[in-house]
Amino acid sequence: MSELPAPSPAGSQALPGPALDFAAGLERVMGDQPMYLRVLTRFRSDYAGNAARLRAALYAGDLPLAQRIAHTIKGAAAMIEARYLRALAADIEQGLRTGLAAPQLPLDRLEAELALVMTQVDGLLAAPPAMVQTAGAEPIGDTELARLCAMLDLGDSAAQDLIQEKNAGLRTLLGAARMAELESAAAAFDFERALAVLAHTQRQPAPQA
Repeated sequence: MSELPAPSPAGSQALPGPALDFAAGLERVMGDQPMYLRVLTRFRSDYAGNAARLRAALYAGDLPLAQRIAHTIKGAAAMIEARYLRALAADIEQGLRTGLAAPQLPLDRLEAELALVMTQVDGLLAAPPAMVQTAGAEPIGDTELARLCAMLDLGDSAAQDLIQEKNAGLRTLLGAARMAELESAAAAFDFERALAVLAHTQRQPAPQA
């Protein structure tokens, strides 16, 4: 079984707190806070009883159903950025695939973590935070963009530093999803893919020969 991240402190009720990363979840939906709150509402409705359903399926011997429930919890937790809950569900799903019995699976931890997530979701839905401004930074300038493209075209590893330095401006230009793709490509030294990400922007200049 995979090594799990540290659990959320059971006594913490701060928002955003340890069970749910509100800022990261908001970024997943491109800063659309009303949409993210709708996702949380759907999560609250669909998954509140899933730990009990998972336990019941396991003790009834319905392993395919238990595996499907664990898989859906994992996916839903990822969508709202409940990372420890996702890790627990993934661990249970993997354990079922390898034939572990119910007592060997972290069912109690998943049930407790799901309760923490639901508590935080309830708090967010009852009193949503002030609208988060995600597009306040100025887009990266044409000169800096041309410089970054040239560095990527040459395979210059200093492009990684420039991406971090101009993170806010690039994020405003590209959006959260494409920015994440750019950062992933740069981190893997896949400068060709990083350049392709920038090529989707209308402002992207041609690299110098």
